[in-house]
Amino acid sequence: MFKKILCLALALVCMASVAVIGASAAEDTTIYFEVPADWNNYNSVYCHIWEYGGDSLAAWQSKKEKCTQVEDKLYSYDVSKAGTLTDGTYYGVIFSVDIGLQTYDTLMTTACYGDTLYADGTIYENPQDSSKTAVAAFWKGQDKSAYGPVMQVTSIGNLIGTCLPPGVTAEKLFTDFLADWLDDARTYSGKDDQAIIDDMSTALGLSQDTTEKLIKDAGVEVKWEKAKSEAPKEDKPVTPSTGAAVSSGQETTIVVIAIAMMIAAAGVVFFARKKVTE
Repeated sequence: MFKKILCLALALVCMASVAVIGASAAEDTTIYFEVPADWNNYNSVYCHIWEYGGDSLAAWQSKKEKCTQVEDKLYSYDVSKAGTLTDGTYYGVIFSVDIGLQTYDTLMTTACYGDTLYADGTIYENPQDSSKTAVAAFWKGQDKSAYGPVMQVTSIGNLIGTCLPPGVTAEKLFTDFLADWLDDARTYSGKDDQAIIDDMSTALGLSQDTTEKLIKDAGVEVKWEKAKSEAPKEDKPVTPSTGAAVSSGQETTIVVIAIAMMIAAAGVVFFARKKVTE
């Protein structure tokens, strides 16, 4: 009799294993996009995803990138249509429509599954062509400094975006700005060097001391004085995205299911043994 009960308990444990596998297989790989209110007269919405610094999952506005309408102005996209995202790896995502409108590059990982991108009215200049613009898109359930519009310097020397991409520090972005974009900023911003440098340092959270050191190390001739600076007194640099794996909560659910089933099995064995020995 006891052996039969033990077999039943083992069967329950096996059921727990199946539940774990089922829960894992049922992971939702869908993301959503709220089309801006002023985007009209389009027929199709597309989602373009690429590994940041790497290749795209599918061709631009291909069949694999076509989104599904959920309701008016709300579309869904199952990322698995184009490929598989690796946990802990950062990807860029752009939503676009078939009349030439698109969002600006937004960072995401698998932690963004189930979340929705929306526009709050922020418009960025195109990083490569300042005559063009792109709509900034933000995740409803994510920290903008971790997952959001990619922070970078545009072709005319302006800083846009809310989060640094993986492997890029505030110091590096500032140094690259001095070397590559300072002259453009001087030409197009209408500001003098003091204001240009202060604005960039403040946006990146770099102190006056760090700013002074980076200018000296870069060897760039700049009309900027620390004594007149309005940059921060202390460093509070923007933190770059690390690409560290983030739990979506699914793993916790799986563990809870398994533990619950094993507790149930143990309960069966306990009460059965008690009954047999009575």
